[in-house]
Amino acid sequence: MITESTAVRTAKVVNEKEAMDDLLTADELADRHREGSLHNAHVYAEYHRLAAEQAALRRVAALVARGVQPSEVFDAVTIEMRRCLRAVTAGLWRFETRGQITILAGAAPPVALAKWPVGTRTPIEGDTLAAVVQRTGRPARIDDYENAAGPVAARVREVGVRAAVGVPVIIDGRVWGLAAVGSVGPGPMPADTEARVSGFAELVATALVAGYRDEQKRQLLEETSNRPCLIDSLLHGRIHDKWSLGEIANHLRLPRHGPFVVIAAEVLTVGSEALPDIESKLPSLDVYSAWRLQPDLQVGIVHVNSDHHFEKVLALVSRMAAGRVGVSARFDDLRDTPQALHFAKVSLRGRADHTSQVAVFDGSILATAAVSAPEVMVKSVGTALDSFSDLPDEEREILFETFRVWQDASVTAAAERLYCHPNTVRHRLRRIEKHTGRSLSRPRDVAELCLAFEVHRRLM
Repeated sequence: MITESTAVRTAKVVNEKEAMDDLLTADELADRHREGSLHNAHVYAEYHRLAAEQAALRRVAALVARGVQPSEVFDAVTIEMRRCLRAVTAGLWRFETRGQITILAGAAPPVALAKWPVGTRTPIEGDTLAAVVQRTGRPARIDDYENAAGPVAARVREVGVRAAVGVPVIIDGRVWGLAAVGSVGPGPMPADTEARVSGFAELVATALVAGYRDEQKRQLLEETSNRPCLIDSLLHGRIHDKWSLGEIANHLRLPRHGPFVVIAAEVLTVGSEALPDIESKLPSLDVYSAWRLQPDLQVGIVHVNSDHHFEKVLALVSRMAAGRVGVSARFDDLRDTPQALHFAKVSLRGRADHTSQVAVFDGSILATAAVSAPEVMVKSVGTALDSFSDLPDEEREILFETFRVWQDASVTAAAERLYCHPNTVRHRLRRIEKHTGRSLSRPRDVAELCLAFEVHRRLM
């Protein structure tokens, strides 16, 4: 049943004398104005009818402008339609996706409302008013429901309606619902009923669009206020189950599955972005991301769908970066975000590469082992590399660089890359063996030295 809402009370607050004048018939006006002709009385009645209808539309429009709940607008619309069109019943229905209609508001005698209460869903079957309006997207009428088939027609007859006119409620070009009025007398409803109901249907559509926009704004504000907390929950691993992970991804508009990378960019001035407007620029590359500005870093979780996307992201970051930037290796599960952040920070704060501001963590087993427990690894490696402390910095770095190049290639290839003779490479490697007490012919010693130099390059 319909309860009397604020909108309903607003619709009823009409001066009694004004309401009587609005609804005077031509014959009543003729009695009042015997000095004029019957024609003038009809003109005067039509004027008052239009004025009353415009006043009703203004009252409903005022509710829409005030931003009241759509349900209040629905109630007011049905009451005003019934009064202005002098209909016995007026109602508003929404088309459902499963071939049904749901009554959202109704104005009718209490007995009729009890037989078709608000919230009732009814299948759309047969050649009824609802079926025609949904199919055509145009106003329609049925002048006699006596022989109409289907559940909707049965309900119409049950409430006593014999003829009805319905108009579609159009939202974004789609038939959203139906506004209709009905009569209990024999014969069709007046010829102008469709046009008169259309004005109210348009107000319903306006209210729905306004309500949808308000809800969008509310959700946007909520997302904006929650966004930093949600990003932090990923960066710091505060995720407990797959459901919450999915919710966080949806709120941040990130895909649930990778590959992702974490980007950590050095902030040169507190409060300013290291990569200005990066989040708004990445969509042009068809890349989804979520960013968080911290006191010393601007951190982003970035979805890179392919090598092509990854290269585009790196190129954009390289052009924008004023300071150093660290990029993690790619990962698939958002639960691994904290570890990826660690790797991005390690890359950022490792030894500088003078050819680029952007350092990408390669994700190799050696690199991962070197940085997974930084304090432990630095302490362990320190004893192996302390033997080089008596060397000048430049000489020490030449030996370290020679080893790093050699471990990825042969002596000959290393000599080509270092622009020296192969014997020079061999001599430098023998000096490393002497300083460390390890032999490059023993695999275990080679493994330890590879890890030691990797730790030195990334952490020391």
